[in-house]
Amino acid sequence: MVQKTLLVCFGPLGRLLNSFCAAARLREASPDGHLVLLTSPALVGLAAKSPWFDNIISADLSASDINLSHLAKAIKQNKFDRIIDLERSDATATMFAAFGLFPPKFAGHAPRAKWRLPPQAAHPIDADNQLLDLVGIAPSAADLSQGPKLDWLLRQIGKTPSLEPAYFGLEGSYVLLNLGNPNPEQVWPALAFQTLAGNILDSGHMLAITGGIDTRDLARPLIRKYPQIRDLCARADPFQLAALGAKAKGVVGMADGMLHLCAAGSARCISLHGSKASANIQAIRTPNAVTLIAEPLEELSAADVLKAMKMFGAL
Repeated sequence: MVQKTLLVCFGPLGRLLNSFCAAARLREASPDGHLVLLTSPALVGLAAKSPWFDNIISADLSASDINLSHLAKAIKQNKFDRIIDLERSDATATMFAAFGLFPPKFAGHAPRAKWRLPPQAAHPIDADNQLLDLVGIAPSAADLSQGPKLDWLLRQIGKTPSLEPAYFGLEGSYVLLNLGNPNPEQVWPALAFQTLAGNILDSGHMLAITGGIDTRDLARPLIRKYPQIRDLCARADPFQLAALGAKAKGVVGMADGMLHLCAAGSARCISLHGSKASANIQAIRTPNAVTLIAEPLEELSAADVLKAMKMFGAL
């Protein structure tokens, strides 16, 4: 009988990308199994292109009108043999409680879960791996230190004009600078970003900045100071970011999902962290990534980053 598994991961983007290690292990252990992902609506398009899932369903747990009882009922109707919660958040614990007295076999950190992994300060890939161990999933031969396999993102490139650097006005050698999502614990000063951007441009490379809609306040002064910068904040989709990263001289910046996408095919990725704990939990895992750590992050100078980029061949 085909085993039906529901994998729960609502995001954000970087969390979903890291969850693909667990998805690959599940698929490797059960090639003919039925694997379904429950994620947020914004991530469905990316997840649907990945090679592991038979189906994608979505729900917005942050929506004010979310009805967890209806969601739990819909999940129960699918008669999954097991539910593996990679989210392991208060929201998914509340979702689990909505299953009532007779919940499906559930793996997560909810108190009544059949397989329970308490919250811990570990990289999501490692924590997911521990959870799958508890469930009894066969070990994978994959090297977790290399992160999720994202080569399928690059297969989308082909000859699609919108996936070429020229589509964004990038010609010759260029660097991608990721501004990241604003985080009070992970703040690199705007002046440091500006200094680094100026040094990159002075070195003869073109520069494009990436980030979400929330980075607009950080992007505006950069663009005013250096009009030649290509602004991709909230303007490039996941496949475009992966394609641009694959051809970039290097990618550097805050360690979030966008930097992870840019690093998917890049030979050189440098992520910035405000503590060793941040690096341990949020570091970009790709074969050619390094982390720079300063506690606090404000102590990391643009000169330090520039030096690392040159040593690493990212400039």
